[in-house]
Amino acid sequence: MDYDLFQSDDEEDILTAFNQVTQQLKQDALNAPMAIDDGDEEEDLDDGLDWLPEFCCSGRDTQKTPLPAEGFLRSGYAEVKPPQCRLENLCFDFAEGQLTVAAVRNYLHGEACKSVQKLFAAVAGQQQLAPTQALLSSSMGSGGSGWFRVRQQVTHFYHLLLRLRPEDQRLFHEDLRLLLNNQLDTEEAWKVLYFAEHSKGNECQAPAYHLYHGILEWRFLDLLLLAAGEGEGEDQGSLLGQLERTLDDLIVCAGHHYRSRHRPELIHTSPFVCRCTKELWLLLQRLVPLWLGERDLDFWLLFHKAMLRHRFKYFPGETNAVSLAFHEFYAWLRLGLARLDELQPQQEIMLPSSGSFQTASLLKQFLASQPDEQQRRVYFSLLAPLQLQLGQPDVDVLCQLWEYLHRSLNCNFSAGGGSEQLDQLPLTCHSGAAYVERYTRLLARTQLEDLNLSSFTTYAWLLGRTLKLGRSNQRQKLLGRIFSKFSAAKLLALNEPGIHHVIELFLCLLLSQEDIAELAVKLREMLLCLALDKLPPVRRVLVAKGHMALLLLHAQHRLAMEDYVGKLLGQLGAIRNDVEVGAVYAGSLQAIFDLADDFGRGEDLLLGPWLTHYVERSGQASQDRVWQTLHALILRLGEPRASSSGMAEALQQHILPLLRTQYVSGHSSWLPKLAAKFVGILDKEKGDKLLMGFLQGPEPINLAASAQLMLQVLEDNAGGSLRRPSNATILQVWVKSLVLLNAQHETVLALMPHVTQLEEFRQLAIDPSALEGGREPLCGFFGALGRRAQQEETAAPHVRMQLSHKLHAYVHHFELWLSPERLRSELGSRFFSFLAIVIYNCPSLAYVRSKPSCFFHLAMVRFLLTTQLQAGVPPEGRLPQMVHKIFPVLLQGIGRLPYRTDAYVGKTLEQLVQHWTPHFGFSPNAKLVARPYATLLQADVEASSDGGALTQFVLQLLVSQFLVVQRRKAGQQAGLVIGILQQLIEGIPVEQEQQLITVLRGVHVPLLEHVMFVDELDYSRNQVLGLYRVLVQHGGFKRHPAVRDMCSSHLRSLAEKHLAHCTYFYFQMLIQLAGIQPDLVAPLLPFVREQAQQVELKRGAGEDVGIRKCLQRLQRVLMG
Repeated sequence: MDYDLFQSDDEEDILTAFNQVTQQLKQDALNAPMAIDDGDEEEDLDDGLDWLPEFCCSGRDTQKTPLPAEGFLRSGYAEVKPPQCRLENLCFDFAEGQLTVAAVRNYLHGEACKSVQKLFAAVAGQQQLAPTQALLSSSMGSGGSGWFRVRQQVTHFYHLLLRLRPEDQRLFHEDLRLLLNNQLDTEEAWKVLYFAEHSKGNECQAPAYHLYHGILEWRFLDLLLLAAGEGEGEDQGSLLGQLERTLDDLIVCAGHHYRSRHRPELIHTSPFVCRCTKELWLLLQRLVPLWLGERDLDFWLLFHKAMLRHRFKYFPGETNAVSLAFHEFYAWLRLGLARLDELQPQQEIMLPSSGSFQTASLLKQFLASQPDEQQRRVYFSLLAPLQLQLGQPDVDVLCQLWEYLHRSLNCNFSAGGGSEQLDQLPLTCHSGAAYVERYTRLLARTQLEDLNLSSFTTYAWLLGRTLKLGRSNQRQKLLGRIFSKFSAAKLLALNEPGIHHVIELFLCLLLSQEDIAELAVKLREMLLCLALDKLPPVRRVLVAKGHMALLLLHAQHRLAMEDYVGKLLGQLGAIRNDVEVGAVYAGSLQAIFDLADDFGRGEDLLLGPWLTHYVERSGQASQDRVWQTLHALILRLGEPRASSSGMAEALQQHILPLLRTQYVSGHSSWLPKLAAKFVGILDKEKGDKLLMGFLQGPEPINLAASAQLMLQVLEDNAGGSLRRPSNATILQVWVKSLVLLNAQHETVLALMPHVTQLEEFRQLAIDPSALEGGREPLCGFFGALGRRAQQEETAAPHVRMQLSHKLHAYVHHFELWLSPERLRSELGSRFFSFLAIVIYNCPSLAYVRSKPSCFFHLAMVRFLLTTQLQAGVPPEGRLPQMVHKIFPVLLQGIGRLPYRTDAYVGKTLEQLVQHWTPHFGFSPNAKLVARPYATLLQADVEASSDGGALTQFVLQLLVSQFLVVQRRKAGQQAGLVIGILQQLIEGIPVEQEQQLITVLRGVHVPLLEHVMFVDELDYSRNQVLGLYRVLVQHGGFKRHPAVRDMCSSHLRSLAEKHLAHCTYFYFQMLIQLAGIQPDLVAPLLPFVREQAQQVELKRGAGEDVGIRKCLQRLQRVLMG
């Protein structure tokens, strides 16, 4: 229809005459009322709304976009009799009274038709609004764009029609409706309009925007007119037909919108182009039951019929792809419409019946079209709200889904398209507790819009939520359908994904129930059909996780689990307590025990031989988790309500033997804590016996175990629940910890306050500073013990034996503290230092005559003078360096014993020197090699009052062992010993006369004899002569006459001893010394000559030519 047909050639004349007439009517009305055809309407001209509602767009619609406050819905247009507008608010250039004139209405009708065609033409690109006309339009009324004014003229004409009587409306209404229907019947019309939303609203300048929103307004007002006319006896088919046409048009718009969306976007995207479209849908939802209620027609029935018409027209064909696209669009739009009720809160909302949405029938068609996984995920997400929030749940939907999905249990429901992903395992949980936690959180969600979850997971959630909300009155029917698909053979045919999905399904069923007693028994028996010995390893682990999840639910609901646990352990035993399955069981123990109240429902059965087998074959981290669980369990047993004799017996029968072995061989810090707890739960006698067994048994690999155990026992005893260990036991653990660890170790520091409070410790009167500031507490402790022994020995000798017993209690089984491997490590150095500290500070306590078990004897035979060492086997590793470090301290400690009168002590001292000195040559540094003897010399001379008798004795032992000449040959270690002696002499300060005398007393004569009897070509002879040169050049030798006198005395004694039998050797030695130091030998010449004469006299042969020649040679050396 061409809008030019509505133009009139004499328009101006008509309007001029009309104005004159209406003015005259107004003047007459002042004098008397005038009869008008529209008298019924004139009575209400001033009644109606103060504003005219209109659609004003805010841009693309979202699921949370609210409806406008001044729209049609909130203005009361969702009622059977909508409100009417005030004529003065219409945008026409006529007064209120002029609008009652038929000629004016005819004129406005023509203008409305022209405006409709102008908008369609502008959108189609056939005409643009002239600038002058646009300017004119913008100056009219309330402003806005020119196209808005054009649209407004049509809308306001509809509002005017609503004020007229039905017979008057009919004159104009049908023409406008036919015009609009004809324009929209073209196939391309809505393709241009579906994107006509705009965020600027009615300020937008685009004609398409105003045409789209104008059509929404006109369609709605047109339906209101038809509904009003139908009540006056008009054709009742007109309203239904126009309503169906409107639904068709709205679905077309939604279809164009759907095609612009990607599939994953659908669950978060509104199916409505803008909120104006959404408001019109909601208006129709409210009004259709009011208009058509008598015909047994409702909105959803009309909607489903419209969708069928839409499919035949816009989704032609019977292929699966077309069908899936249609059903996806159908579900998307259906959900959007169902959510419209949420936008208008009511006092009481009646949920639509399951048949209103036709979910079951449409789902059947969708599943028959063979959707892929992504399509299923999207569709199920669009279906779920209808089942759970927006409508009454339809059990047929759940049954259909199960019938479809149970065939694919062994698939992983991957959304990827590649076939290589079909064998991949779905995302499983790492433990039974994780399964329970995951699906508990899943069922707590009221909405599920996560496309990362598989379609089966979505179904399990939908099933669980339906049962949890209690909306399904056909629960048994549904469960029967599910259980009927599971037989023992079918369960055993499940692969890893299938088992995962069964666990998923079972958990959702159980978590949706408040009382699971009956259902839990049913499900666990079904899961037990998956016998572990009939499954490969990977499936065993997965089934075990499922069992642990069910067992956790048993514990949560306080269900008896004896039978269940017994069957589980039986299956575990059938696979020889497989470690991987055992790991799953062990990982759930903590959670199960935490949920127990009195441990009387079979929890004790979980502590059995399988756990021992698992711990012995698992790694450190896994063991730690088990120990931590058992530790927490014993703490729980201390609660009054958790006193279970069965659990205590299981702990003693199965766990305590395991703990005994693991305490020794394990590294876990939980083992001492657990051992302390076991000591606490046993009675007094057994607890003390167990504690001593831990402390005095084989030494644990964990060096801190004893200290940690003792600390835990003492801390647990703070409340008086246990008998406190003896002082000797506490001190023994403390001493051992200081040896094996160090004073700064956290456990030793924590143990220290308990030690200092002991009565035995306080009796020693140890200065606290001796144990702090980086000093070695062992030295302070044993030093104080040794001083007290010296004091008591003089006052009460019998007390020494008591102190000796205490010392041996403190170091009880010290020989077992370190293994041979650790003894050769860095830790061995600390242990050897400990031996030296004890022998040095407490020699009279450490050594008990004729007692092989005393500390002194054990230290010698086990560590310092072992059988291998005495047999000539070289010590391994760093043992020479360790002994080298403690050697002077060790010798000083032995020196405090009666080594000259006690044969064992003297022999021990001799063997130490004999067997260890050859091994001190580990370094090329001669000063380092000689350090033990140099330290001994200095300390002995300074500390003793006997002038260094110990050092002299030791040096005599040294030279007597290694400088003895046999068959004119020196010993293998002669060079080492001579070098040590040279370093001793060189290291003596000039003013230390006593040190030099001490050394010479011990070694001078053996050195001279070595020069006499060793072969002249032997290297050691020259070494000794070199040593003599060092001696005579020493400042002390030159400074102190006593030193020189002692050397002369030694030469005289050698003459008296050897001149008669070894004349030549003596003179050769004397001649060598004369060449080195003539001043030392020259005074001895007369004495030597006299001794030579006496030798001649004893021989009785007169003058000995040999002796005379030696004397002459000596004299020449001295003179020359």
